[in-house]
Amino acid sequence: MSVIAKKEIGEILKDSLISSETTQLDIAKKIGITKGYMSKFLSGKEIAFWMVIEAVKCILPEKEKVLMGDYCKSGIDKKYVFCALEYCYSKQLYDVMRFLIVEYSKTAPEACHIYKWILTHRGSFEIAYINKLHRNEYKSVEARSLVTIIEVYGYYNLGKYDMARLFIEKASDYIDDVKDPFLKKSFSARLDEVLANIYLKQDNNVVKARQYAESLLNSQISTNHILTANYLFALSYFMESYEKSYLYYCKVLEILEIESQRMDEVFQNREEVAILQHYWFKEIEPQFNITKFTECLSHNDSLSEFYDEPSLRVYAYLFDGIKEKRSDKLLLSLHYFSEKRDYFRANLPKIQLHKLDLDIRI
Repeated sequence: MSVIAKKEIGEILKDSLISSETTQLDIAKKIGITKGYMSKFLSGKEIAFWMVIEAVKCILPEKEKVLMGDYCKSGIDKKYVFCALEYCYSKQLYDVMRFLIVEYSKTAPEACHIYKWILTHRGSFEIAYINKLHRNEYKSVEARSLVTIIEVYGYYNLGKYDMARLFIEKASDYIDDVKDPFLKKSFSARLDEVLANIYLKQDNNVVKARQYAESLLNSQISTNHILTANYLFALSYFMESYEKSYLYYCKVLEILEIESQRMDEVFQNREEVAILQHYWFKEIEPQFNITKFTECLSHNDSLSEFYDEPSLRVYAYLFDGIKEKRSDKLLLSLHYFSEKRDYFRANLPKIQLHKLDLDIRI
C-alpha cells in the first residue's frame, strides 16, 4: 500500500471535522494549541509531533495507527525522530520503526541506534545486553533517559528491585529535562509500570500500587500499559473484593481476546479468574474452567499432583492447606510466594495461618 502524504492526511482529517460539525478551534482548544497550529497541520505542514498525535486522536481515533504510521513515513523533521520511534514502539508499529531507523540512521543516530537495539532485544532486556548498549556515550537527554529506563527493566526482571528503584530515580532526573510532552509522558509511564508492580508485589503497598496503576491507566500511551494497570487493579483487589477483582480481570480479558497473538495470556488470566472464584467460594464458571488444575478446583479434589509445578504449587499448597487445615502446607505456599518475592500474594497463606493461630511475619 502507498503511503498517504501529509497533505492527504490533513485533508482526511479536515473532511472528518466538517462531517462531524466540530471546528478546528474546538480541537485546538482540546489539545491546548492555537488555531493557527491546527490550520497549519490540516494544510499538510509540519507541527510538533506531539500535536499531531493529539490531533489525530481527537479527530479520527479509530484510524490513529494507520494515519500516524503514514505520517511518520511521509517525511518528518529529524528533531521528531525520537518521538516518532517511541510512539511507534508504544503502538507496536514495528515495520514503521524499521523504516525510520533506516531512513534516519545518519541524521538521528542516537535515537535510531537505541530503538534498533530495542527491536532486537525486546522481551529480553538482560543486563549483559544492556551493558553493551551503555558503552555508547549518548549526549541527548532523551537518549540518556531511555537507556536508563531500559536498565530499570533489566534490574527489575533480574529481581534486583533496589537497583531498579535506584535507576528509576536516575531516569526521573533525566526525564525532568525532556522537553517534548509526549516523550515525557511516555517515558514516565514506563517508570509507573515498574513502580506499580514493585509497590504491589514486593512492597505489599496496595495504596501506592493503585496510585501508580491509575497514573499508568490515565496515560493511555499503549495497550500494554492499559493491560498492566487493569491487571494490577485485579490483583490488588483479590483478597479485598471479589466483585472488583473480577471486574478488572474481565477488562484484561476483553483487551487480550481482541489480539489473537496473545492467547497464552488469555489462557493464564482465565485460570487466574478460576483461582479467584475458588478462593471466594464461588462456582467456577465454564469459560474459566479450562485446565486440569481448575477442574480439580471445581471438584474440590486434592491438588497434590501440582506440588512440583512451579507456577501452580503456590496455589496447590494454599488450597489443600485450607481444606485440610494443614499449617505445613500453608507454610510451603508462603515459602514459595516469598521465594518469588511476591509478598502481596504471600498474604493469601498468611491469612489462613492467622486463622490457625500462627503469627507469621515475612
